[in-house]
Amino acid sequence: MKTRAQFIWHGGASVPNEICVFRKTFWAERPPKAAQAVVAAETRYFLWLNGRRAVFEGGLFRESAPGCGWADVVDLAPYLREGENLLVAFVYYYGNGGRCNVRLPQGGFLLDCPALSLRTGQGFFCRRHPAYYTPGEPRPSYLCGGDNLGYDARLDPDPAFSGAEGFEPAVPVDGAIFGALYRRPIPQFRVGEETPLPLVSQGNGEYRAELPYAMAMLPALRVTARGGERIGVRTDRYEAPGGPGDEKSLYRGHRLEFVCKPGENRFESLVPLFGEALVLRTEPPAEIRAAACRETGYDADFTGSFSCSEPLVNTLVEKAARTLYVCMRDNFMDCPDRERGQWIGDVSVQTPQAAFLLDERAMLLVRKAVRDFITLRHGDVLVGNVPGEHASELPCQSLAALSEWGMLASYWKYTGDAGTLRLAFRPAVRYLALWELGENGLVVPRAGDWPWFDHLYNCDGPVIENAWMISALRFLRRAADILDDHAHDSFLDERLSALTAAFERAFWRGDRYASSGALTDDRANALAVLARVCPKERYPDVRRVLVSVMNSSIYMEHFVLTALCEMGCCADALRRMLSRYYPLAVNENSTLWEDFSILGTKNHAWSGAPAAIAFRYFMGVDLDAPSGQFSVTPCRGLFREMECRFRFLGKTYLARAEGDSYTVAPLSDSRQTRKCDAKS
Repeated sequence: MKTRAQFIWHGGASVPNEICVFRKTFWAERPPKAAQAVVAAETRYFLWLNGRRAVFEGGLFRESAPGCGWADVVDLAPYLREGENLLVAFVYYYGNGGRCNVRLPQGGFLLDCPALSLRTGQGFFCRRHPAYYTPGEPRPSYLCGGDNLGYDARLDPDPAFSGAEGFEPAVPVDGAIFGALYRRPIPQFRVGEETPLPLVSQGNGEYRAELPYAMAMLPALRVTARGGERIGVRTDRYEAPGGPGDEKSLYRGHRLEFVCKPGENRFESLVPLFGEALVLRTEPPAEIRAAACRETGYDADFTGSFSCSEPLVNTLVEKAARTLYVCMRDNFMDCPDRERGQWIGDVSVQTPQAAFLLDERAMLLVRKAVRDFITLRHGDVLVGNVPGEHASELPCQSLAALSEWGMLASYWKYTGDAGTLRLAFRPAVRYLALWELGENGLVVPRAGDWPWFDHLYNCDGPVIENAWMISALRFLRRAADILDDHAHDSFLDERLSALTAAFERAFWRGDRYASSGALTDDRANALAVLARVCPKERYPDVRRVLVSVMNSSIYMEHFVLTALCEMGCCADALRRMLSRYYPLAVNENSTLWEDFSILGTKNHAWSGAPAAIAFRYFMGVDLDAPSGQFSVTPCRGLFREMECRFRFLGKTYLARAEGDSYTVAPLSDSRQTRKCDAKS
């Protein structure tokens, strides 16, 4: 994006975790009907015009391209008035990175509105906000990005809105630090109405307020105090253990701190906390009079729903929906309480859920994930967990993302976006070419930064890696035809043929697929089916493995259940799902755990397979945006009745199945929405 504005900041050195306040008064003789402004910040900004909130928590985590950032486009016209206007911005400089952000050494703010002749670098004033500070230990996990935030009400004379005392001219900073700006590719975040919370005293100055379900929210407090008392604000998800293999580690999320002024205090957070309950600790004699919160999240509606005569399935789909939603913000996250990383394998599991459960805006976040994956690659190496400072190559997650069952293929299927497919195609082919073939005709294992296939037991890496490669080659060969780009046909065809033949020779053991006679792995056999190297006459043998071996983690369970359904064994998939997911269905959480037992976070992106399986296979909904067609073919004999809503190409449909009959019809209201509450 081109702009004539300059990045500006206060005249001192940038301090991580500081908030800078900017003011600008300007005259509008005849306010225009449209006043588009380009707005950017190092991390986050909050914008008011004439005391009205124009943007709450604007900005996106870096990067848009290597070294570059994002810019919002905001229409200021609805907030203008004739005569003098006052624009105020709070700009939050994180000054650190994490799983989802890349740090810069300098804070900065940019605004350019040609219609109002308003741009930074021309007459803006600023000051550090005196009331915000960084609390002491303990600090949040380095994986989260950002820091804890404190607010001392005694030090806030309301400088932003009541007067210009203490403000000095803003100073231009080196724009090269911020790189080129790209237009924000997703909607502004959603901020709901303030909702009162029921406070329950726990004794010793501690209070707890249950939330209706797990959410990202902005807490607000009303407090009476003598002055100087400190109030700690956190959630029940403040501390999260590591996942499987990392159980002994403990990771902390963000917390807030509030120092009271004498008399009545009103505190509302600028940054969201995630949890299922608000936890407060006060110092006497401060008294919390009331607590409330605003739910905040990605701006998309739940337009999809599924219900059937089996309550446990309904609960799992509802919990999957809630899990999906709270793992969406700047990017898809593996978990909002521990690290917030966009692991690309997780996104491959999330994409079908987003297509069935949410409206079209959800696919904008999938498109961003695909473009992050491609644009932020390291040379020809496609790394996962981008954006962020801890990007790393997990070869099998990258292969999964390129496979017929991965993020890229699913995005194409549910959107028909040929431009994004074209952007990804050639870099994806070059990535596959990094693998060499050994003398046995199979791929030489690629270590990457972390040669990870799955957690848990008896993981048959050679079978899994070759199956993912075959499936990725199949999809990219199909993409070549879709795009009419045949420069790499010979590579794709020859390697696909060679690998398929070698796979058969090396791994078929007469009753299962395995790289050695000692291994029997449900994941490996499921992927042999999904890679289409397993002929149908072997389905009974593979089925016996998939109904009896339970090695997979909850991440790979998505692909095991999919393989069972692809073989026509939906009843087996249902039984396996209910058996393995039972502890997650009956527990008190509104989201799904990271693992089948209590390991890791209580909310994890890769856990939502039941939602995709219910729509795609139990109800048999097949959405194909490139052709403009969909079909519904319910699986018979699973339930007495089923019903689902789904959205396709701008319309919402209702499908019902009972016995051997079913109906599908468009709803008269083309945007049916609902609140996803797994506790209701």
